Amino acid sequence: MKSFIILLIFLASLTAQSAENEFGLGAMLGNPTGLNGKYWLKDNVAVDGGLAMSIGRKARLSIHSDYLFQKDAAFYFNDVNPLDLYFGIGARMEFDDDIEIGVRIPVGLAHRFTEQPSDVFAEVAPIIDFIGRTGLEMHIAVGARYYFQ
Repeated sequence: MKSFIILLIFLASLTAQSAENEFGLGAMLGNPTGLNGKYWLKDNVAVDGGLAMSIGRKARLSIHSDYLFQKDAAFYFNDVNPLDLYFGIGARMEFDDDIEIGVRIPVGLAHRFTEQPSDVFAEVAPIIDFIGRTGLEMHIAVGARYYFQ
């Protein structure tokens, strides 16, 4: 519960600073499924985070945050729609009977819309859990965000 309150305070502080940098808030579907946010620090550097339910043996609350590097227009869809490649490193906590903590290594593609301040993304994130149940896990999700400027 304490971690959940800290995360809410963190997300609230990001929205308070969004007048200077872009902050996007949206949803992601897959594993995990829930809320997703992204805060741009520089043109090609961002921090993202998620508050979601991780699906597996049973549903568990999952919180993650990543430091991301983004390569604009790394690929093109139908030769006209640019897809940005992003990758990074972060941390993840899952709450079950025990708390699991691990390192995330997300890699994904994103498309930013020019007509409206929003994007869509798809990512895979291998996770190495080192506290709680140890081992390797995989997050796969697609999502969309709206950016507040």
